[in-house]
Amino acid sequence: MTGRGNLRDPMLEELRGIRGVLEDLLILECARTGMNRPALRAVVGVDNNRISRIARYVRKAGSDRGETA
Repeated sequence: MTGRGNLRDPMLEELRGIRGVLEDLLILECARTGMNRPALRAVVGVDNNRISRIARYVRKAGSDRGETA
């Protein structure tokens, strides 16, 4: 049967996972530099909820060390 092939290619799933981790790391580093959310969204290209969820850790880590982030 011809079709679109294997829709659940393990290599493709692995690459998507790696891309997600790299996007998260980019969000973390940009948030650490103080980049605002609209600029961060333009750079990374993900939704605001994901940025907020990840940037929360930067704020929490800064408050734990007595810094403001």
